[in-house]
Amino acid sequence: MNSPAVALPAWDTPLPEALGHAWIHGETRKSGGEPIASVNPATGDTWGGFDEGGEEAVDAAVASARSAFQREWGRISGGDRAALLLAWAARIAEEVEQLAWLETLEVGRPIADARSLVAQGPLLIGYYASLIPALDARSEGAVRRPRGVVGAITPWNFPTANVLIRAVPILAAGNTLVLKPSELSPRSAILLARLASDAGLPPGVLNMVPGSGHAAGAALAAHPGIDMLAFTGSTRTGQAVIRASASRSIKPVTMECGGKSPQLVLPDMIEQPEIWPGVFHAAFWNSGQWCAARTRLLVPKGGLDAAVEGLRAAAADWPVGDPRDTATRLGPLASGRQYETVQGYREIARRTAQVVPLSAVPGADGFYAAPELALGAPQDGALVQQEIFGPLLAVQEYGDLDEAIRLADDSPYGLGATIWGADRDAADRVVAGLSTGSVDVIAAPAARPGLAFGTPFEPRKQSGFGIEGGLAGITAFTTPQAINHAG
Repeated sequence: MNSPAVALPAWDTPLPEALGHAWIHGETRKSGGEPIASVNPATGDTWGGFDEGGEEAVDAAVASARSAFQREWGRISGGDRAALLLAWAARIAEEVEQLAWLETLEVGRPIADARSLVAQGPLLIGYYASLIPALDARSEGAVRRPRGVVGAITPWNFPTANVLIRAVPILAAGNTLVLKPSELSPRSAILLARLASDAGLPPGVLNMVPGSGHAAGAALAAHPGIDMLAFTGSTRTGQAVIRASASRSIKPVTMECGGKSPQLVLPDMIEQPEIWPGVFHAAFWNSGQWCAARTRLLVPKGGLDAAVEGLRAAAADWPVGDPRDTATRLGPLASGRQYETVQGYREIARRTAQVVPLSAVPGADGFYAAPELALGAPQDGALVQQEIFGPLLAVQEYGDLDEAIRLADDSPYGLGATIWGADRDAADRVVAGLSTGSVDVIAAPAARPGLAFGTPFEPRKQSGFGIEGGLAGITAFTTPQAINHAG
């Protein structure tokens, strides 16, 4: 494989100690108790630890956020708020390399992919900053007001992107924020908060509390000083967060949870070899560790051979290996726990389906899992109905369009879907039959799916609720205040 363009640190290079502590009111805050160990997914080695924030840190962060909301942040104009966010974007652009390295070290993201994804962060901030003037306009006798102090809980699969997707619209809407990042990837979140302070955001506007879900996460969800809660993660954890959020106070909650999204190849596209790189990407990017991964593939009867051949060819361009290498496109799974979960589903696949390996893992330690297909998995089985969060794609055949729609929509989840087909009438019929928040319709075989920043959507069924993206997404973090002038 190729050598990286920028020399990377050795795995055991020490990181700044401050990245393991909470960031509250614009400064590092250490917490007591036993630290949480960090494990390098590429090697399986323990390489350090970070604070378990817990109730004390959450209390301090919420108090800081409330103070900032009532004073500095709540008093500046929308234009000044936008300028500060753009200054934050500039600082992130200067630290892409460090943020990317943290993702590679903490969750095994291939360094080239990490650099590319982190570099999108400043663009996201710029987009939401441009929407701030629209929030200041009065409409139908009401003005939009910030919710106040917002709490957020983010997952580990896209550490930098997940924090920014949550934090930026919340802050752009005029709120302050207390965020708990995943215990697998807290350091990039803490660095982002430090960069925000460097850029001039007042103390208390953006606070980070690392820690476990059962301690820091539960304390944040239940805190009566939180005015609104935004969660991204698994459906099971989301259910626990909803219960905790109502235990001491009533507050609005948004949920982006699990997914088991289908991609459906229409008969007019099955013989087009150009589709398979896109089908592979939609299923296996980030080793399948993303909620919107298209991990169910539906093909017309007789199309299995074309699917297997096409996906095998596509896999050749996605080598599994050392995430420090710029040629690597699939790194290890993010943790030993996730590896064991995926291995459990692989065992189910060997009992209930025909398994087709697409590539091999490197001869190395760490939590590596290569992409596999599970052909003919039963519709009511775990491989079709449950979120795996790993590189295992269930492939099924359908007879006609009615059966395709029935199979595609037969899921407890409703996050997204992809349709590969140039037949507009058939594609529209499928779209109308799917209970999903978003649908990509790919009419050109070589095209690639993906939502733009400005496209709003809302998860359906057990994938959650609450509008994400666009002006509607930032407006969700405000509340209308009706004003009636009489006399």
